[in-house]
Amino acid sequence: MAIYTILEAQKDIRHDGEDCTFNGYLEDYLEVSEELDPSLREAFTNICKQDSNVRVIVGLKSMINRDAISNQIIRYKDVFKLNGRVLNFPYILYAARDEQEKALLVVPYSRYGYIYAKGFYYCMTEPGGIMVDNKNDIVAVCTDKPEKIVSVFNDLFTRKAGALQRAVDRENFTGYEDLKRDAVAASYDLKDEAARTLSVIEDKTLTIYRYIIQWFLMKKVLYVQYMVNKDILNSVHEGNIKKQRNQAKLNADEISFLSFSEMWRITPETAAEEETAETEE
Repeated sequence: MAIYTILEAQKDIRHDGEDCTFNGYLEDYLEVSEELDPSLREAFTNICKQDSNVRVIVGLKSMINRDAISNQIIRYKDVFKLNGRVLNFPYILYAARDEQEKALLVVPYSRYGYIYAKGFYYCMTEPGGIMVDNKNDIVAVCTDKPEKIVSVFNDLFTRKAGALQRAVDRENFTGYEDLKRDAVAASYDLKDEAARTLSVIEDKTLTIYRYIIQWFLMKKVLYVQYMVNKDILNSVHEGNIKKQRNQAKLNADEISFLSFSEMWRITPETAAEEETAETEE
């Protein structure tokens, strides 16, 4: 099914839909959005100047593929505690040029945001994902450079998506071990952030959901990125896919996280006790 057919069918809240918060022309979105990141606004504005027919979906909702957890490909049972369409794809730009339909998944910039971008891409294009049949027409990007977003969007129509994605990846990590180091570091940073944030809010549900999803995306990336690497399969595992799969699981297991129950138990008192204990050590 073509990209336009899939994405145009998603109903936003303006049309009494629950699929996303906005789905329409990018030019229209720029007029109504008030809290758009400045670098994204600049990038989106420049894309509109080039092509006023570009469309955007904001906050597209999707369910997590639980089969990937239930068969222990990615061992993370806390995902089962999340209900409904909890995946939220930040921005998807889509357009048609020269009889081609292409899409760009854009994640707002953060230090490890490119990991989330890749995680969202893998969720979107995996079996059961909304864009499973269009994975060769989509690229994911996370950058604070507006000109880079514009460049990648334009390149979608002149380069193969796989080659373009690899070029984008090389700007963020040099190889799998580099990616794994960043993902593990990001997981520990997120633990510290969660402990601080959850200690000062009363209604924790949505925040806990967000953290679980972020850790899930990290696990997803470490598993899938390892499995799609044919060089690793041949040079490290001598073509044995079972050995590669087992190592991919072990890599995903290195992501450190707070469990669902631990996050619910965090209070200002427990956070202070934890900080005191770390200081004494």
